[in-house]
Amino acid sequence: MRHDATYRFPFAAYPALRIMLLLMAGILLGRILSPSLFSSGLLFCAIFSFWLFFEFLIRKKWPATSGTVASLFYSLMIVSASLGLYSLTTIHKTETIETSETLNLYAWEEVEITGTIRSRGRSGSGRIVYETEVRKTEFPEGRSWNRPYKVRLYDGIHSDTEFSEGTKLTAIIRFYEFPERRNPHEFDYGGWLISRGFSAHGELSEVTEVEDRTHFGWGSIRSVVQRNADAIFDGEFSHLAKALLLGYKDDLNPETRQHFNRAGLSHIMAVSGLHVGFLVAPFWLIIPFLWGSKKGKWIGIILLTILLLLYAGLTGFSPSVSRASLMAWLLTYGKLFHKVRNSINLTAVAAIIILAINPSQLFEVGFQLSFAAVFIILLILPEAQRSIPKNYRYGFKGKLVMVVLVSFVVQLGLFPILAHYFNEFSIAGPVANALVVPLLSFTVPVGLGFVVFTPVYPPLFQAAAIPVQYSLEWIHGVADYFGGRTFSYITVDETQFLLFFVWLFAILFIASIRLPRYRWKMLIACLISLNLLFVELSIRNSNNQQLKVTFLDVGQADAVHIRTPSGKNLLIDAGRWSPMANSGERVLLPYFESKGIDRLDAVILSHPHADHIGGMPVLIENLEIDVIYQSDYSYDSNLYHTYMSLAAEKEIPIKYAYAGDLIDLDPTLRLFVVGPEKDAPRDRNPNNHSVAVKMVYGNTSFLFSGDAEVSQERQIASRYGDFLESDLYKVGHHASNTSSTEYFMQFVKPEITVASLAFRNQFGHPGNEAVTRLHHFSEKQKFTSLNGAVRFTSDGEKIQKVSWRN
Repeated sequence: MRHDATYRFPFAAYPALRIMLLLMAGILLGRILSPSLFSSGLLFCAIFSFWLFFEFLIRKKWPATSGTVASLFYSLMIVSASLGLYSLTTIHKTETIETSETLNLYAWEEVEITGTIRSRGRSGSGRIVYETEVRKTEFPEGRSWNRPYKVRLYDGIHSDTEFSEGTKLTAIIRFYEFPERRNPHEFDYGGWLISRGFSAHGELSEVTEVEDRTHFGWGSIRSVVQRNADAIFDGEFSHLAKALLLGYKDDLNPETRQHFNRAGLSHIMAVSGLHVGFLVAPFWLIIPFLWGSKKGKWIGIILLTILLLLYAGLTGFSPSVSRASLMAWLLTYGKLFHKVRNSINLTAVAAIIILAINPSQLFEVGFQLSFAAVFIILLILPEAQRSIPKNYRYGFKGKLVMVVLVSFVVQLGLFPILAHYFNEFSIAGPVANALVVPLLSFTVPVGLGFVVFTPVYPPLFQAAAIPVQYSLEWIHGVADYFGGRTFSYITVDETQFLLFFVWLFAILFIASIRLPRYRWKMLIACLISLNLLFVELSIRNSNNQQLKVTFLDVGQADAVHIRTPSGKNLLIDAGRWSPMANSGERVLLPYFESKGIDRLDAVILSHPHADHIGGMPVLIENLEIDVIYQSDYSYDSNLYHTYMSLAAEKEIPIKYAYAGDLIDLDPTLRLFVVGPEKDAPRDRNPNNHSVAVKMVYGNTSFLFSGDAEVSQERQIASRYGDFLESDLYKVGHHASNTSSTEYFMQFVKPEITVASLAFRNQFGHPGNEAVTRLHHFSEKQKFTSLNGAVRFTSDGEKIQKVSWRN
């Protein structure tokens, strides 16, 4: 008899899973619709009324129909309740944004605050950071403001005094300008601040009054334990110990973080279920001695609660540890008291609790990775395990194979999320994890015990910690080896939306492989999604015949990346260099890395000023460059000589571009050089020897004139006249009054103009006269100082501005 033909999936056995999915649906609707709290409450009351009506008033007369309808309204009630919860969080977010806008009016000014330090940490650059709750603010004009808010303060005092959690102080601080995401590759620091309730960030200039220096709380306990780690482990390994055991990654340098990410080992520093499992494992060994009596059961659950609470507190109650601790507690409770222990349901319960406390967690990458990893393991691993031959499933070989298998399943299962958020995917992860994870079963519980109890007898614990130190050195070495090799990871430019559906149905198909009734449905859904993905990719590939032009925000400088229809990469100018700002390090190289670009087919440098060649040394040292086109104007500066020497060392051809030349880069477009003239009289101003280029793709055209000023613009216009007419004009000399002259613009007649400049600059750009001319001669004006990076595409028929912000 074939039972699978009539098999029904036991949805009733997964109530928490159903509630979790409904809760997520409501939060997603809240994100899309942004309803007010009043409308959400009204909707909930209406649905609740209908549910009461069908559940209690109609059930006796029509039990079957009313039961079905009541179940529907019960589901809608959960959705509407989560909608209301999300509306509550948006109210707080709106208040934070409004406060931020007010405080941003005082950017770079000093104000006096009175408040309490809630936590202390370090920034990526190593500066001490205090998260402070402000109660009172005194503004420069003498106005007092009693509105409470949170501010993230960087220590600008540079003294040996460090303030602990709970310290109440009165201080002079300088507000920084509230950060905006200026370029496509950049981390949205401003959004991150708002999501965590910070209305401002700034610098602690002077502390005028301090009280209540001693405060007992989780922050002070964490500080003590972190200092213990510094005491018993050497140098950089103490930083790794704090990251691995406590999730404190502030002391790790960016290179180490990158190596762990690329080696597929970043998860071991995001303390989660793996760490909680290693801590709870010894406790489970004593469970058989506890479940014999009721008192023993309660003693066991109380001890477990204390253990998990202490560890969650030491790690700052991160979502991953909170989720893992909840699951561990529920599993142990079920085992001790012989309750039902369904891992999928328990994971869903943990998600419900976290989302009920903070619905916005659904959109946090940590939450998504944490729960996705657990569900992937629960759904796929049992089937994957069956593929291992029986003689390899058990014993040491079996454990090693399982470590590799778990890592492979999780890494592959998380591919869409990792690719979407980080644009990189580790392919060395399974091997690296096989070399590291077995050690963690010793390193995590033993290392944590040492850093907690070191003060009892420091010499003993310092000596005993030597094996843990060796373990940390091994882990660090594995991460460095794999993370430092280009073969260990791949770069993903962008992910397609339908890929997530393919991913979801593929997981469900594997999970239901032994349930014929469902596996074929999941397979069909997966294949449909896959076909739709191919359609999307085909459309995208046809769009790849587009020309993409990105004006990067490099402050008071120029840098334009052009992606040609044939996939060639051209850079026009390379941003600025100053002792405090290098566009190559801060903007260009990270941007190209995020796009997976390791080669530039050509670079055009308009002229040798530092705001146009600033990033070249960094780019030459880190990217392959086929050829550099530049002005023949020789310039006497260290920066100019440095990049010329580096280009010679790397054997990069440097060609001088003159009016009348045609740059051969891509057969689908034409690059006409319209300036400078080859035999033009030498001008003392390099701006008037700028390489100016007109780019034509199909029926669309772009004009780039560098920093050409009055004399060169007149020269170009006199020679080329109406040929200069272009759809888009990159405004000359950062919208200075000495460029974009009326005589020149009457020939260009652009529809769109783009000016690259800093919002605050010493030159007074943009000039009022230049702005007036731009408005007169063009329909649309864009300024990187106002808009950040600006991106356009052309299909050969029309130019469109496209948004790079998610």
